Amino acid sequence: MRYVCFLLLALLLAACGSPTTSGPYPQNPAISDAQGHPRDSTTFYFPVADTLHDAYLPEEKRPDGIYYNTDIRFADCADELKHASYVLNYFDAPVLSNYYLGADIVRFLWLRSFHRPVLLTLRHDSAGTTLNTRLLDKIPGFQIITVQHPDSLSPTASDYTRKRTRKRYNESMADPEFQKLVAEGKRRARRVETEETTVAVSPEQWQQFQRLLRTSRFQQLPACKPRPGMLDGAYWLLETHRADGYHMAARQTPDATDPFRQACAYLIELSSARGEKRY
Repeated sequence: MRYVCFLLLALLLAACGSPTTSGPYPQNPAISDAQGHPRDSTTFYFPVADTLHDAYLPEEKRPDGIYYNTDIRFADCADELKHASYVLNYFDAPVLSNYYLGADIVRFLWLRSFHRPVLLTLRHDSAGTTLNTRLLDKIPGFQIITVQHPDSLSPTASDYTRKRTRKRYNESMADPEFQKLVAEGKRRARRVETEETTVAVSPEQWQQFQRLLRTSRFQQLPACKPRPGMLDGAYWLLETHRADGYHMAARQTPDATDPFRQACAYLIELSSARGEKRY
């Protein structure tokens, strides 16, 4: 009897330490806790399967001699979603793909190449619907800005080159604007809490947004649809978090007539970020 009790206890403890696959959410404690807090700053916020698309061709199946191509078959969304996860962590945002958090949530992450990130979170439950707007004060990441030191020049550099390099180095070190630029490149991005807002969303506005989602066939959209070769623009990432499951779709600079973009744009119009530059 004692052996059976110990065996049952061991099985119970093993079950508590392992992710459960029952239901629409994986509930993996290695990703986040039940409140959505990520395990750490390196947490990947999205299902791994969302990094690929149906046309993706694995590296071992690609033709020989191809190193770079704008063909969508050779592109995935891994890097973009890693960056999106990185930014969401700066926003102190919960992971929506791992546990159901007790309310229907729609989250729109807007990552623009030349402007600060925006995060809109629409929350719908029995108490009503609200839309929260958050912004960062700069694009997250650290930029190393430096000027060549004259001692780094080649031994064969001319006296003129050495003189010019030293002059530029000394001027830069004494320039407060250059020092400010260096410090800004090293500074961590911050939430602009003075610009954060939470507004009530009416039942009519909620229903209109649901209609736009249906028009875009959002639940059927593939999560990943890369545009290889496009380096600048804006990344529009929309997540839905419901009791019956999670879905995400992300697009690089979607066309203004795209129903997916129109659904996202409706959220922007409802938010305090409506005046932000769109592209």
